[in-house]
Amino acid sequence: MAEPHSPLKHLKDFENVLKHYNPSLEILDLLRETQFVLLAAPTAAGRNTLIKNLIMTGKYYYVISDTTRRPRVNNGILEKNGNEYWFKTEEEFLQGLKNGVYIEAAIVHNQQVAGISLNEMRHATQSGKIAITDIDIHGCDSIKSYSDRTIPIFILPPDFKEWMHRLDSRGVMDPAEKKRRLNSAAEEIQLALERSYFKFVINWDLRLTVEELHEHIISGSFGETEQITAHTHAKQVLSDLSTYLK
Repeated sequence: MAEPHSPLKHLKDFENVLKHYNPSLEILDLLRETQFVLLAAPTAAGRNTLIKNLIMTGKYYYVISDTTRRPRVNNGILEKNGNEYWFKTEEEFLQGLKNGVYIEAAIVHNQQVAGISLNEMRHATQSGKIAITDIDIHGCDSIKSYSDRTIPIFILPPDFKEWMHRLDSRGVMDPAEKKRRLNSAAEEIQLALERSYFKFVINWDLRLTVEELHEHIISGSFGETEQITAHTHAKQVLSDLSTYLK
């Protein structure tokens, strides 16, 4: 069952800083030097598993976000600093924002702040690999506006029945938490459809999707016919989800 979250102590301060936030010139220069793949997705679409498999090819550098939330226990293992996230106090994160050392940052459900730091972009650029990270749509908006070298991709789940099976197979989840995640998923799919810059990829089969993703990223082409099909699929999933949530 999901752990309860505490509200942000400095919510108003974060809101004020983020309202007119601008990253440093160094970060903008690094973004323009680095091919950066941004993967957005609704819950249980398989985004993190796809990233792990792409990293295993040796051609990708995973950009780790900073977060103000505390480490969680996943499958009996406590998250480690610098593995899933860089864990920061609210005060550390807030000061970093004031110094302009984040590309972007977002308040998540008024419970945490997450964002990509200057240090991570330095490491990604120095690696000589393709930078990749998981991110929400508003983060994609910011980064895409700074650099044309970013590739925003939205991962779609398969048909609705299989998607719900994948979500439920993750273990016991509080009904309120499940509803919150699915409401967020509906919003994310809708927002993605409204943005012309997103490339859509349907995660039918892990191995095939990893191969497809890599080929698309390297070639820079996602196929017009494939994108039309994926958009239609996204609208159908959104319709099925909306019906389910009524």
